[in-house]
Amino acid sequence: MPDRRKFLKRAGYTTLSALLTMGFLQKDKQKEDHSTNTLAANYTSTNGNSPLRQLAAAKGKRYGAAIDGEFLQIEKDYANLLARECSIVTPNGELKWNATEPQPGKFTFESADAIANFCQKHNMELHGHTLFWYTGNPPWVPYPPTLQMIERHLTGVMGHYRNSPVLKSWDVANEIIADNENETDNATYGLRKGVKPELIRDLFKIAASVDSSKKFCINEFGIEGATWKSDRFLKMVEYLKNSGVKIDEAGIQSHLWFSTAYAFDEKGFNSVLKRLNDLGVKPRISELDIIIDTPLPDSIKKLDQMVADSYKRYLDLCFAADVDTVITWGITDRHTWIRHPDWMPAKFKNNPSMQPFLRPLPLDTNLQPKLARNAIAQAFQ
Repeated sequence: MPDRRKFLKRAGYTTLSALLTMGFLQKDKQKEDHSTNTLAANYTSTNGNSPLRQLAAAKGKRYGAAIDGEFLQIEKDYANLLARECSIVTPNGELKWNATEPQPGKFTFESADAIANFCQKHNMELHGHTLFWYTGNPPWVPYPPTLQMIERHLTGVMGHYRNSPVLKSWDVANEIIADNENETDNATYGLRKGVKPELIRDLFKIAASVDSSKKFCINEFGIEGATWKSDRFLKMVEYLKNSGVKIDEAGIQSHLWFSTAYAFDEKGFNSVLKRLNDLGVKPRISELDIIIDTPLPDSIKKLDQMVADSYKRYLDLCFAADVDTVITWGITDRHTWIRHPDWMPAKFKNNPSMQPFLRPLPLDTNLQPKLARNAIAQAFQ
């Protein structure tokens, strides 16, 4: 499972007002909530027999999910589901620094290669996640790493997959923007403390020197609106473009919280998508899942409808801006990180009666399609 403890401290363990200032949510009581305000949409019988990968491909798009190598090996039904539904997958943790270079210069790829082999067998693409992150590192790697460490790591990992028939893209830089202005020493770009824009520039240059045949992505969370964080993220993307480095895509994670109590900042999100397109950096939805925040509905049926409505309306905005890749962070509630006891949001963890309402993914724990799955299908169509 991915190391999301710090993310949950930012999202689930903080107050609602803190979430609002971070850009996960945009509160506006005067606006209609276009994510959760109606049960009118019908997702009960939409192409249930057509794989999402097939529906997406018919429109020139791709659907995929985060994949867990451990469960891939021991749960045949889970493996079959991924093979049926996905044309692209992102490994949960198998390509992070602590998995691929646990000791300096000592590389291990057994777990990641097993996923790559699965992808090749089932005609799926593998997205490399991730080469540079503030966590998910072995204890001997500081943050930020030295350029010497970065060069050795990228040479080893990217070199191993240089000729891979399935790995076509990399998250070169992941979550480099601070959560707010108090957590950065760079007011212009908002980078995490200790990280200089020149280091990120050189990171991308080193990646291109190792293997320029892959698409390079910068991946970030909390930028789904007009916020301090999204503004700094866009400035950083512009800096990289102006520096002449190879940067092809921007991953918008979209770990989303919706509620009838506040509206989503559609205008702000549209501005983020437009700016990325204007810069020639294609947006992709890289880690999508949806939580319904309090006040919760009075039934799971209504909850599932709210989640489905949120998926459909969010993806409609994405596809209107020429997004062609959507990756959910998991495919089944059986293996969602948000249900893990270490990372479950505090308001749910402290109230067991609320926990059944954590249903963020397209299929339920029994691998049965929910309304969210059909809503995604409708959005692709």
